[in-house]
Amino acid sequence: MTLSSGRRWRRMCGLGTGVLALVVGGGLVPAAPANAVDREVTGADQEYYSFYRLSSLHSQGYNGEGAIIAMIDGHVNPNIPELAGATIENKSPCTVRSLPENADHGTAVAQVLVAPKFGVAPGATLYTYDLGYSEEEVGADCATAGVYARGEADTSLLIEQAINDGAHIISISSNYPLYNEDLRWAMARAISQGVIVVAAMGNESTEDPEDTLPLWSGICGVGAINADGSLTDYSNWGNGVETVALGSIVVRSGTSGEVFTMQGTSFATPIVAGFLAIAWQRFDDRITANQILQAMTTTGTGSNGDWNYYTGFGPADPWGLLNANASSLPDVNPCESKTLSSKPSWQDVEDYIDGTVNPLLMRNDDDYVYRGVNEDAAFSPDNEFPVHLGTSPRYHRD
Repeated sequence: MTLSSGRRWRRMCGLGTGVLALVVGGGLVPAAPANAVDREVTGADQEYYSFYRLSSLHSQGYNGEGAIIAMIDGHVNPNIPELAGATIENKSPCTVRSLPENADHGTAVAQVLVAPKFGVAPGATLYTYDLGYSEEEVGADCATAGVYARGEADTSLLIEQAINDGAHIISISSNYPLYNEDLRWAMARAISQGVIVVAAMGNESTEDPEDTLPLWSGICGVGAINADGSLTDYSNWGNGVETVALGSIVVRSGTSGEVFTMQGTSFATPIVAGFLAIAWQRFDDRITANQILQAMTTTGTGSNGDWNYYTGFGPADPWGLLNANASSLPDVNPCESKTLSSKPSWQDVEDYIDGTVNPLLMRNDDDYVYRGVNEDAAFSPDNEFPVHLGTSPRYHRD
């Protein structure tokens, strides 16, 4: 079965539209007959496995061990044969009843990341977070204050939850169309704390569609290429793209057990996330997350460190990444501030670090301490965060 699908979801209350970044256009392409349910999927089935010479990397011990990848997507079925032996924990903070197509999407992404026989980073720990789509039922335990109908199953709060849980890398294969303060401050936190966030560019063959997550500062956009290095005919491009990878995979359905082929930037994204997990293992804590990203962007195939609208800093090269002199690279996130209007801004990140962001704007952040001077906000009954009034380091700098 060959699927090139996208699941458009509409959030409640008319707040906007998002896309699981799987598709060409907005619907399902007619599928070929499924393969046998009992067919075992291995590295021999995956174009990316041989293309990136992953068997050789894994045989040398580079498998992402020690790295924690958070995956925000549909519900993952960890009981399929391809995920046997993988370290997977569902860390969802509330109940989401994923539709079969969304569960299949999430289970597919998980296989690309950590399947022992063909995952990019099979030694990594995978934390999964069930993303709530408006056509799906979410539990009452998802409810939070505010207007967002998906509550704690929303992308922004799941980013916060993944950071709370200690994730090193966050992989997202969905889009997020509307501006909101939750995502602004979730990303300010991720940037300031060195948590890497990668997200799919989407599959409308469009330059920077408004609903692409990588337009947000700090989110590293991933497009999809063919084996010859050319951009696929479905991949989006533009200011958000940082790198590209192959986008075709063979995986098992988490609901029907069928084996099928899928394609899209949804699957290029976990390939890149897996490379970053391997780099996290390779460099350990000798370098920063920013330097790992710098290593990725300076070793893109054929780019010589130059950026372009179609493949960003060039196709990701795991071998070049692992062999980079990362400690000599700038400690600056290359995925920050794509345009002058990108949020969070550099000032937002500084405000978060200094503790001067209004605490009433913050949600699901286990680390934030308000250190500003706004007493009304600090002592509001709606403020749930610790307060150290007037202690921000910005008030005490020379």
